[in-house]
Amino acid sequence: MLVTHLDFTMKYISIFSTFLLLISTSPLAFAKYTPETFQQAMKEISLKDDNVEQKISSLLSSVQQAKQPSLTAQALLFLMRAQRKNRHFDDIKASYQKLVQIVENNQLYKIHAQALLLLAKSERMVDNNNAALKMIEEQILPMAKTHAPELLGKIYTEAANNVALIPDFEKFEPYFKLAIETLKVEKDFKTSARMMAQKASYLASYGNINDALPALMVATKEQLSLDDKSGLFVSYTALGTLNHEIENYHQALKHFKKAQELSHESARSLASLNYKIAFSYYKLQQYDNGIVYIDKALHYMGSNPSKKDLATVLLGKVLIFIKQQNFSASLATLNRVKALIKDVNSKRVNEDLQTSFANYYLAVGDTQSAVKSIQASLTFETSHKAMNIEKYETASDIYEQAGDYSNSLFYLKKLRKIEHEKAKVKDKQRVVQQQNEISLLSEQKNTALIKQQLLENKNQLQQQQVEQQQFWFYGSILIICLLVLFSFLYLRQSHKKRLALEKSKLLLEVMEQKNHFIANVAHDLKNPLTVIQIHLEALKDGMVKNQEYAHDILNQRLAELTNSIDDLRQMSLLEMGPLSLSFKPMDFKSWLQQEVAAYRPLIESKGLSFRTVIKLNQTAFVIADKSRLSQVFANIIQNALRYTHQPGKLTISTKFHQQNIVLMIKDSSPGVLETELAEIFNHNYRGENAQVMSSQGSGLGLYICKEIIVAHQGSITASLSSLGGLSINITLPLTAEQ
Repeated sequence: MLVTHLDFTMKYISIFSTFLLLISTSPLAFAKYTPETFQQAMKEISLKDDNVEQKISSLLSSVQQAKQPSLTAQALLFLMRAQRKNRHFDDIKASYQKLVQIVENNQLYKIHAQALLLLAKSERMVDNNNAALKMIEEQILPMAKTHAPELLGKIYTEAANNVALIPDFEKFEPYFKLAIETLKVEKDFKTSARMMAQKASYLASYGNINDALPALMVATKEQLSLDDKSGLFVSYTALGTLNHEIENYHQALKHFKKAQELSHESARSLASLNYKIAFSYYKLQQYDNGIVYIDKALHYMGSNPSKKDLATVLLGKVLIFIKQQNFSASLATLNRVKALIKDVNSKRVNEDLQTSFANYYLAVGDTQSAVKSIQASLTFETSHKAMNIEKYETASDIYEQAGDYSNSLFYLKKLRKIEHEKAKVKDKQRVVQQQNEISLLSEQKNTALIKQQLLENKNQLQQQQVEQQQFWFYGSILIICLLVLFSFLYLRQSHKKRLALEKSKLLLEVMEQKNHFIANVAHDLKNPLTVIQIHLEALKDGMVKNQEYAHDILNQRLAELTNSIDDLRQMSLLEMGPLSLSFKPMDFKSWLQQEVAAYRPLIESKGLSFRTVIKLNQTAFVIADKSRLSQVFANIIQNALRYTHQPGKLTISTKFHQQNIVLMIKDSSPGVLETELAEIFNHNYRGENAQVMSSQGSGLGLYICKEIIVAHQGSITASLSSLGGLSINITLPLTAEQ
């Protein structure tokens, strides 16, 4: 019994001691805060702390108990900042309602304006940009102009960002101008330069390159002079965005990587940057790199990202998955995004989702679902040119696959109109020039002190050199004249020798190429002749059991000889003078359809998947020799059949480019080395695949094709095919004649 009583007593003492300890360490135990001690207490709390809201709430409770309204309002404002950082948007509104009563009763207008500005920023974070702008214009600006003008720079900055995100083009320039000018008046030059760079970034994303460049130049110059790394992060990112918009993706990556080196930026900024890098790699068809940077963007977004931002990044990943033909991952990600944005009020994300679904269904061959998705996407109106280009191109392809050629042509025309408008503002030369100016500014900054010291030394030396100037002046003129005369004579003689040497080298190269060509032709003729000789001797000696098979081989080898000799004859005619052609107006689409129909059975019999995309109307006429164009088409198709691995793919597509028509014939692997692309049209070309895979043909086919196309005032080029093989691209000028 005594032990039980002692245990109870000890337990009571322990609880009482713990209570006293809590009381002694609680803010309630302290006396009233002074403004100085309160500010010190807030400085000791970091917004990065995991329990930051609990710490601020404890501080808030202390000043509320002490009935200090001004400090209570400041604590509530600090709590709203923490809640915004943690994306607790409902809690922000609840804290604001508590704060309103205090600030109105005590006329704390500046704190009220700051709290409203936090609410506006929170609305922007959940994509309610119109609501945020309305709050700024109707509540925050009138209050700040009267009671807190020192906040106007920040308020105009927030207004400008919301205007840009809506976007409201009428208010875009006025608000950015007000923000930049007000920040300069407040002597906040770093933020004003960042706003200039941000303005340039938005203009570049709208496709307005000409207006983006001057703003970006001004911003970058100021940031270099201020050594503002955060500002330079924005500027380099804007430069990357600008280059991406004009399809200079390698240069875009260069500037994005420069921004990436300034890695002290916020996780959200780094997430956005890595997404931009991923999209540039996507445009360069480097899909594996694209996936790497998409995953980096998702990493920086953390565990509680904006649903809109997360959806945008995931839809970018879907585009890459589709290109990689990873359709299961594509569909899974699309369904994840669909579930994610159920309660997100963003037209752009919903538009992007429907376009992505359309692309997926088109890729897997579900034309009916693709039509429904693209129709849903087309109901959203957007001013973003890049999204419209992707959407209209997808719509045109889908309607073509569905057999709805009227709608296909309609969206193709809209696509061409946007591309034409976008092409007008591409000024790559100006971009490169101004980028060089930025680099020079950076170098000048690093060498400014050295130049100043050199200038001082130069001034001292000038005083000592005054007496010697006349003597050296006339002597220098005489020496220069003699040197000029000697250099002229020497260069003239050297030029003659160099021309003679180059001519000799050229002749040797021509002879060497001719010998090499003759050796190749001799090899191509010798192989079938050897086979013929062997089989004839076998037939003569009665050693062949299956004579029908032997006859087939002899006929095959004779056909090879005939083709080689015919190629040689064609080349000889080409070298003797211009081709004899019979030019007439020709309906290119009708001709191409006939050729495709003629070769389709042969192609499919070889085990190749054959696809055609002929995006032409009935007015696509060219001046051409029909039989010669058929010869070109036959040569290219036969090459593809000869070298493409089975099972393989062959795609024939057309498009308009300016006043020309472009025919593209693509096959799957194997391809050729990228270094050989410019050589395959030479008559002495023989690549690795031609030597290893087949002994058929003289190797003159593409050379003859080139000569025929050039005679048609056109061009023929080769590039690496997206299917893994070779793409032959033929360009012919259109004509109005019929």
